[in-house]
Amino acid sequence: MSETTRELVIVGVDSAAFAPLLEILGEREMISAEQLILLETEEREVDPQVFANRTIPVQSLGKFVFNDAQVVVLLRSGDDVATAMAAAEQNGAWVLDAAAITRGDESAALIHPVLNSAELANLERRVVALPSAGAAMVAEALAPLKDGLQSVYVQLNQPVSALGKAAIDSMAAQTACMFSGQDAEIDPAIGHRLAFNQLSTSEAPLSSGHTLSELTLIHDLRRLLGEAVAFDASITTVAVFHGQLANLGVVFKEDIDLEKVRALLGNGARLQLAEQPSTENAVGSEVTLIGRLRQSLLDKHQLNLCAVSDNLRKDVAVNCAQIAHLLLKSY
Repeated sequence: MSETTRELVIVGVDSAAFAPLLEILGEREMISAEQLILLETEEREVDPQVFANRTIPVQSLGKFVFNDAQVVVLLRSGDDVATAMAAAEQNGAWVLDAAAITRGDESAALIHPVLNSAELANLERRVVALPSAGAAMVAEALAPLKDGLQSVYVQLNQPVSALGKAAIDSMAAQTACMFSGQDAEIDPAIGHRLAFNQLSTSEAPLSSGHTLSELTLIHDLRRLLGEAVAFDASITTVAVFHGQLANLGVVFKEDIDLEKVRALLGNGARLQLAEQPSTENAVGSEVTLIGRLRQSLLDKHQLNLCAVSDNLRKDVAVNCAQIAHLLLKSY
């Protein structure tokens, strides 16, 4: 089938990741306007979108018919989207799940474009899962050190955009209220104020004390970096709109050569060493900033470091666009 007949179908126009994804597709000229189809669930009213100087209508997800010439990107979850995913797969389309619909389903390959995209050639099922933004950043940061790793503890500070577009809008409204001297309404979905706050968790803990997002992060890291490495994680939510920061406690099998580690990280794909990485420097970028490398005072085999990235642009939109482009061109 020729490339010109292929179509990219995006489900979830009213999601936080949609705008950066459309921006990346346009900047890199990965597809033409004629190849782009936009879908949204019926309960959401979304205006037509502009792409490559063309106005693209937003069609109803429930009425759309999928086919085997399409790559379908899922940016939103929900029962209606899960039903659409099943229909797309049944009709032979490739499905790229960027909304964790297939979470826990080992038959859906977890693909990171830098780390394991070659696996696309041998998949039995045409369903691909995108790692969570936090897992994508941490796995990419640690990939150059993979062979020497024993265990990793991740303290991920996620921005409000990790919770979705509704949370972004909620924090913006709360911020405006507080600057006006008014009381800010608490987000009912979160149970806490988002503006000018830090949340130990934005989800109800499970029986283990972890949240589902923390266990997802751990699970994704195991799939990307291997079962031989032990992982634990905590995820907190901080009052910034975009940009994630992870403090990592990395335990090696052998004694640490700090300069060797620094050299390995400096040669990593899409990695950049920085003395004091911050989300301000990372937002809008397509690299993960790595810094604050230091040996632990508690364990001579442990190295502590910091990783920072743009959670939506780099770890969702860019990764999603690169995988979708591979599927459109080669599969």
